[in-house]
Amino acid sequence: MRKIKFGVVGGGGAFYFHANGIRGSEILEYTAIYDINYENAKRMAQKYKNNPMTAYENLDDMLDSDIDAVLVMVPHVYHDNIVVQCAEKGKHVLCEKPMGTTLEGCKRMIDACEENHVLFMIAENHRFLPAHNCVHDLIEQGAIGRVTMIRAYEGVNEIPGLSQSGFWKGDPIKAGGGSLMDMAAHKFATIEYIMGSRCEEVTAVLAKQMINLPEKAEDNAAAIARYENGAIADVMVSFTQMTPPFNSLEVYGTEGTIFENHAWEKPVRVYSMTSKDERMRQKWYEPECEHAPFPKYYPISVKREDEHFARCILDHTVPEFTPYQAMHAIEAILTGYLSHIEKRPVRCEEVRKMGEEGRTHEILEKLAPSIPINKNLKEIKMADPIGYDKKKAAGVMKKYGLDLLLATSPIHVYYTTGLPVLHSAANPILASLANQYPYMGLIRKAGENTVFHWNVFKSAETMCWAADSVGIESPRDVQKALKWKLKQWGMEGKRVGVESTAPKYVMDVLNDPKLAIEVVEADQAFRDMRLVKSEKEMEYILKATEITETALRACIDACAVGVTDNELLAIGKKAMLDAGASDWDHLTMTIGDSDPEAPGTGREVQAGEIIRLDFGASYKGYVADINCHVIIGKTPEAAKAHIDALLEFQHYIEERVKPGNNMKELGEEAKAWYQNKYPNSLAFSIGHSMGMECEDVHILGTLGNIDGPFEENMVFEIEAWEEFGGALIGVEDTYVVTGDGCKKVTTIPKQIIEK
Repeated sequence: MRKIKFGVVGGGGAFYFHANGIRGSEILEYTAIYDINYENAKRMAQKYKNNPMTAYENLDDMLDSDIDAVLVMVPHVYHDNIVVQCAEKGKHVLCEKPMGTTLEGCKRMIDACEENHVLFMIAENHRFLPAHNCVHDLIEQGAIGRVTMIRAYEGVNEIPGLSQSGFWKGDPIKAGGGSLMDMAAHKFATIEYIMGSRCEEVTAVLAKQMINLPEKAEDNAAAIARYENGAIADVMVSFTQMTPPFNSLEVYGTEGTIFENHAWEKPVRVYSMTSKDERMRQKWYEPECEHAPFPKYYPISVKREDEHFARCILDHTVPEFTPYQAMHAIEAILTGYLSHIEKRPVRCEEVRKMGEEGRTHEILEKLAPSIPINKNLKEIKMADPIGYDKKKAAGVMKKYGLDLLLATSPIHVYYTTGLPVLHSAANPILASLANQYPYMGLIRKAGENTVFHWNVFKSAETMCWAADSVGIESPRDVQKALKWKLKQWGMEGKRVGVESTAPKYVMDVLNDPKLAIEVVEADQAFRDMRLVKSEKEMEYILKATEITETALRACIDACAVGVTDNELLAIGKKAMLDAGASDWDHLTMTIGDSDPEAPGTGREVQAGEIIRLDFGASYKGYVADINCHVIIGKTPEAAKAHIDALLEFQHYIEERVKPGNNMKELGEEAKAWYQNKYPNSLAFSIGHSMGMECEDVHILGTLGNIDGPFEENMVFEIEAWEEFGGALIGVEDTYVVTGDGCKKVTTIPKQIIEK
């Protein structure tokens, strides 16, 4: 008998249940894998040891290969599109539960598979769990008479997933809801299977007992369902269970009772009043069935499920668990959601009609605001992101093939989480401790944030936008928390990006051979995230620019013979703070031939000396960088000529900056033009991005280039310098890239100001 070859769509951790379950199978094998992150697909293929597995970068390429069927394992909202794509390629489809997020999506999948004559089954492992098969058979044999009532429960701890703002888990649209959609899909499918009756009415109550995120769905749910055969069912599910996960059933009939609990070694107990089988008549009996407590029952049920589907393909038979039965479970769940939203019992036929009209997505759109949050939960008041954007971060991580990105420097912790740890923050002790202690920002593939912060920083959670926070008190605590997160998120063998300045205690964790993590230097990833500025960032940079120019004008007014550099620096500092600066980023200056890196030596201004002022104020973490020149007396003609030439050079670049134009090429072109026009010049140029640092990154010029395009909302500086009188004089202005060019935002004149 040949083996059915499966391809896998989605390289998540749940695949390990399938991989472990079918080890040694004689009728199926997983031979191909596609993931939206190709690097992840390659790693999964390398880890899979049952047989050779090929990783594909493109889904169509995998579907064009010699596979017979596909296992779909992606976030719920994408099920219908992926299933339809597979069906249209003539591949049989096994799709993880829940079937879909809407009835219209479920019907679309069924229609596509029927039209393309491929088999379709939802991977509902509870339908194939031996304990549930046993309960079904006992009921069918009449062991407890007619079923009148069922109580079904499932509980897990999904708090980490739900606490990730922006993560798909618990998102009403991406996941189709919360605990009811995620786990009651098991319960409703199982109840219909063991009773052979369809749900006709649901009354549900939902709550958020531990997660205070308004955009998320329920973490706990209770639903009372009425069935066509007259039985009622109490379905309870929880994401907040703080013990190992388990499932349980209580089935009450006119002539007996069945208890089932996955946590038991023998999971089924039956008591019958009238059975002919003396083992269960008027006493509890534990029938034998294949089982092992959590999590070992998963491979058992998954093996039966996957091999059943493979056997159907081989035998040209229809799966016992039909897609219509799977859709009935989604129908019951959506009915429960509508019941909660409208606070009334709802009949399933009402939701069925909405599905026929293509409207059940409306239920999910109304879901999150309708779910009450436990009044005892602490209200979460998170800051809004300033420059960080989850979608942009996710795109950058995809570009570099990263599964996790760690921020450890004060600047990047602030940028990715909002935690105020910069030197200009209200509590600068955090910045003074730099990379040694004790904060970190962690970004996962979808751009969701986690922050590690000093535990005594009690306001940290309200001062940043990372929904998931961990308080720590030492580098050792950071190591423990990091190890826990890496294991929790399944980062073993994955690619983790770090800053080149990451501290040793972090690197010691990442380089643990047991984790087998591929550590990647990711300074470029942070650069790409920060290069294009948000509207809020530009607001802060423009404010810093305004403050800096105010300070420069105060110093220009104060320049006179006999004034010292210390006096000018004091005037500049006071003017910045008076104008609203958080701090000053830099206050550099030269008087004549003095050292620009050593201001504050007491040097006095003399007549005829050029005073170069180069200041940068910091406003809410964002800085400016502006220069000007002052002379007491007449400007030397040679100095004026230098400045005029440098302004020409600056203007040459300014005219050619447009979105899409290459930064490196423009820098080289401008340099060649200037050297051709002024062959005796010794000028050097700098073009750098502005933001949280005076020189975010060099984009063109002597100190570095980016071989990439200008983009709208980049903020950058054009500087050009010539040597004169034992010091440097030059021009320095800030620009914003617009839709069709660039706009200068600095206003201080660059010609030497005479006093």
